[in-house]
Amino acid sequence: MYILMVELRGRPERLDELESVLRSLAAVAGTEPGIACYAAQRREDRPDVFLLCEWYRDEAAWEAHMALEPVREALGRFDALLAAPPGITRCAPVALACWQA
Repeated sequence: MYILMVELRGRPERLDELESVLRSLAAVAGTEPGIACYAAQRREDRPDVFLLCEWYRDEAAWEAHMALEPVREALGRFDALLAAPPGITRCAPVALACWQA
């Protein structure tokens, strides 16, 4: 598995737009066979901070995701939407229990 945890801090005046972009990225990810999980969350105590959990089958699946036109377009908007560069952490799986909400 190729797992990324991403923290995004949005510009206060652009938070709704950032949330919309993240929803569209999740919709695209839901169609990709190489993605096991793609989840976007918003911190309750810091509404300007979004956390992404991205589980790819392997690094090639992540590369395929990043090459998609809708993903490239969304990432191209991040400079205007984010107050700071994304914080990206590569993770190794330890334990997992998932269910459909």
